[in-house]
Amino acid sequence: MTKMDDKIRVILARPYVRRLLPDPECGYTVTVHEFPGCIAEGDTAEEALSNFDRAAESWLAVCLSGGYPIIEPLEAAEHPGRIALSIPRGLHCDVAELAQLDECTVEQLLAVAISEYVGRRMGLTQGEAAKLHGLTDLPKMDATVASK
Repeated sequence: MTKMDDKIRVILARPYVRRLLPDPECGYTVTVHEFPGCIAEGDTAEEALSNFDRAAESWLAVCLSGGYPIIEPLEAAEHPGRIALSIPRGLHCDVAELAQLDECTVEQLLAVAISEYVGRRMGLTQGEAAKLHGLTDLPKMDATVASK
């Protein structure tokens, strides 16, 4: 085993969160937020995770040999699910109007909107993001209204 292999093994032993998501086209997809562009797929969850380990080893080898920084694992933190949010008055009015049109609360509409944004950043569909974030029972924003 080389020094590079040892370094990679140490890095992969850190508490990086591997996100395993079902993918209708290929079975499962695995990503790690701190490894941008490193992705693996597999027909089963086990295969996807195994493929990810190999992909991550190659990804890390390129980063280390090229002198690119390796991001430390993000800290796992407990979040109570409540935030205080200050937004411009006009945006608040628009959100309130959309909530009325969608027959939901402002809080529900904001939860769906935030979930959709985060899901897009993670490469998920709207449905996958809603499921991941536990929002399957909340209303979905009307795409025709939201796109205006």
